[in-house]
Amino acid sequence: MRLPDEVVEKIAGLVLERLKNKDLILFKTEEAKVRARIEAAILSDLRAEAKLDAEVEGMLRSHSEELDSEGADYRKLFNMIKGKLVRERGLII
Repeated sequence: MRLPDEVVEKIAGLVLERLKNKDLILFKTEEAKVRARIEAAILSDLRAEAKLDAEVEGMLRSHSEELDSEGADYRKLFNMIKGKLVRERGLII
């Protein structure tokens, strides 16, 4: 899922603020660097999910004729396969 940079920045800011407000973080570097690392982590997770989505779509495309002939629900199959791969690979999305 692609999110605009502004949304990722907003999410990172909210995460950082909550960590600070609950005294769950102790800064050993500038706050801006910590925020940038949070943004990078979010973007990395989004890229990993996009890669997984592309892999699942490829799997379904390779069996598209069979799926069409059986009248399979593409979205349901997509979610089932994606869920299975997430569990097998120990991913958190």
